[in-house]
Amino acid sequence: MMLLIVVSLIVVWLTYRWFRNTQKIDSFHNRYIFITGCDSGFGNMLAKRLDELGFNVFAGCLTQSGIEQLKRETTDKVKGIQIDVSKTESIQKAFGAVKSLLPSDTGLWAIVNNAGIAGAIGPVQWLTREDYRSTFEINTLGIVETTRIFLPLVLKEKGRIVNITSMMGRIAAINSTYVVSKFAAEGYSDILRRELYKRGVTVHILEPGFFRTNIMDIETACKNVDGTFRKTSSEMQRYYGESYLNTLKDEIKDFLSRIGSPKINLVVDAYVHALTSKYPKYRYIVGNDARYTFRLLWNLPEWASDYILTMKAIKPQAEQHM
Repeated sequence: MMLLIVVSLIVVWLTYRWFRNTQKIDSFHNRYIFITGCDSGFGNMLAKRLDELGFNVFAGCLTQSGIEQLKRETTDKVKGIQIDVSKTESIQKAFGAVKSLLPSDTGLWAIVNNAGIAGAIGPVQWLTREDYRSTFEINTLGIVETTRIFLPLVLKEKGRIVNITSMMGRIAAINSTYVVSKFAAEGYSDILRRELYKRGVTVHILEPGFFRTNIMDIETACKNVDGTFRKTSSEMQRYYGESYLNTLKDEIKDFLSRIGSPKINLVVDAYVHALTSKYPKYRYIVGNDARYTFRLLWNLPEWASDYILTMKAIKPQAEQHM
């Protein structure tokens, strides 16, 4: 009897959760959404998906060619807006453009802070303040400044802010410039959510695993790490050695070819749910690697996760016989 009660309660709970997750907002055609990073990848796909659903979309692109490409592939409900999220003046200019295109007394239903870069790749000894700064300018401060400047429009509609971070904002497992910027973006998003909690605006975080987008291009990643190495001093290059560099590039190739998922639509689906659901999640952990492998790692004690993550770690050439 007790087992039957427990099973019944589980079924009721799962049914309720399923029903709740299917409930959608209405009037898509009267809502306006601003997205950054629409030149390619998740942002580009999201702009097109929202266009199909009937939303009005301001698609923030870094390049004019990105704007022109979207114009060819979407309806006139999608308006391309040029923006460089690493520059406050560019964000302010984009804000002015969006505000001028909005109907009077209308704000934004949502801001989607999607723009991001991989950052410089390499061991911490190779990386400079500038390497961290350039990654932070986009992955972290781009979110901070875009949100700060556009927030009045979201407050007007009691809308939503959706920030993309990464599972690497939970577990430090790859290049430090990216990881540190994503940990910071996670912290900012949590603070923002609590600060806006009683003001009618909700904040939602996407934490994707590894997906095969431009950020994960193998050739680009290898050129990136090679460039980082070449910028170090000759003494540093001798200490690590060409063999270390080549082994590191081989490991990057192996890792990215094995783990990257081609199912980019899963991230877009999570974005759409965060924007259209009556009861969106605060956090979306997207991809099997994020939901299972890395989620397990960030819940293990440090001695266990450290051991697993450093099993294939290599030493600089100068330390290999110490």
